[in-house]
Amino acid sequence: MALPFTTLNVFTETRFKGNPLAVVTVPPGMVLTQAQKQAIAREFNLSETVFVYDIENPTTTDERRFDIFTPQVEIPFAGHPTIGTAVFLHPHGVRTLLAKAGPINIEPAADGALRAAIPHNVRLHQRCLPGLDPGSFPASQDEVARVERFAPLFSIVKGMTFALIELPSLDLLGAVWVGALPELPAELLDDGWRDGWVTRRYYYVRLGSERIGGRTVHKIRTRMVNQTIEDPATGSAACALSSYLSLHKLDEQSVTFEITQGVEMGRASNILIDVEVSKGLDGARKLEALHLGGKAVPVMSGSIAALP
Repeated sequence: MALPFTTLNVFTETRFKGNPLAVVTVPPGMVLTQAQKQAIAREFNLSETVFVYDIENPTTTDERRFDIFTPQVEIPFAGHPTIGTAVFLHPHGVRTLLAKAGPINIEPAADGALRAAIPHNVRLHQRCLPGLDPGSFPASQDEVARVERFAPLFSIVKGMTFALIELPSLDLLGAVWVGALPELPAELLDDGWRDGWVTRRYYYVRLGSERIGGRTVHKIRTRMVNQTIEDPATGSAACALSSYLSLHKLDEQSVTFEITQGVEMGRASNILIDVEVSKGLDGARKLEALHLGGKAVPVMSGSIAALP
């Protein structure tokens, strides 16, 4: 039996911008092994491929289960696969996505976008980035390496941890090279949080804020760079950054973040995050709600003719 698929560009409404995603629909009764799903994701060779499990009678539930795979491994949550899958399924009456990280409710947002209530288990790790020896890199990367010293490590859920590196200017953000800096060791993370760790440096520049509709909207430009690639839109990293800033750098309870990513690689992406924070009697701040929003546009469709 052939497997239908659709590709979408996520966090954009312009084809060939944003972040590509493959959505593979698994017909009712078909069983795919872990190895088969991994082989299909490797064949697409996108940052993520999702597998949506169709059901016999769609009128019985507004939920769908989906799995998220990179070309190397299955992951419990990722932002652009969530929004892309939500846009793909919402016209068919789906209102809840069941990910390995937990259920994700989806709903309409402003300007035709969708937003998803993101499961979270946040943690600010005890260690920071140790920094690198000055003079070990070309001049532009040497400055990036200097700035990243003491950058925090923050998890949005277990297995999705990011080094959040604030840069002082868009010029320095644009100077970041793919693969210029070495991998980050898993030992930097707290005990019990190291499974699934890979190098994820998320660079950002804060561009200011304004009051819109009773909320403060913070505008941020970001880049996601690892040893081999740059990611045009990283919803999980945007969720981590927004949560970290809301909990540890800001004193507001309802905050919106407009995050632009992928500009430097010609795939501009627009990510919207809404954060709700409460404050206890002891002054400690707690993340109450986290919503990730965006648009997506279909690009291609077809079928996988034979299973690996």
